[in-house]
Amino acid sequence: MAQATIGISAAQVTASTSTAEFRLGTVGGYDSPTLGYQEFVYGQANGAITGAGYGVVEQTGFDFIMATTTTTAPGASGYGTRFGAAQAALADNEHGWFQIYGKGSIRTLASAAKGTRLNSTATGGALDDDGTAGAEAISGLVILTATGASAATNADAVFSYPVVGETL
Repeated sequence: MAQATIGISAAQVTASTSTAEFRLGTVGGYDSPTLGYQEFVYGQANGAITGAGYGVVEQTGFDFIMATTTTTAPGASGYGTRFGAAQAALADNEHGWFQIYGKGSIRTLASAAKGTRLNSTATGGALDDDGTAGAEAISGLVILTATGASAATNADAVFSYPVVGETL
């Protein structure tokens, strides 16, 4: 994937703004002293995004919406669409960064297992490994810690340019 990447700071990664501070679609890299190299894409919230780590799917024009089985379905965003994780809570139409590469965290439901295929759920922004029929697999994303019985929590994850995959 050929792309120009600009350097960004930790403060920029976690900021949300009402006016764009970067061109939509800009890819920014940050070398975290604890997590290593990470990449983020700059976009705009299409509806409120609840907080950092919530899974989002890109719609047209670098608009990001919280991922659900509805927003990841064919005919909505669908197969091959970019997936990421918000780095801050965003109100509708606010701008911010969405993680697409490196070590970070992603919102999961209870009992998601380490190293399993993750899929969209009916819960906005949360993934699971339950394989529910009609959900979409998310390729290029794996959690590093099982979430156990903890309902709706952020899990350590590795992003490798995740996309919406096949419908289960």
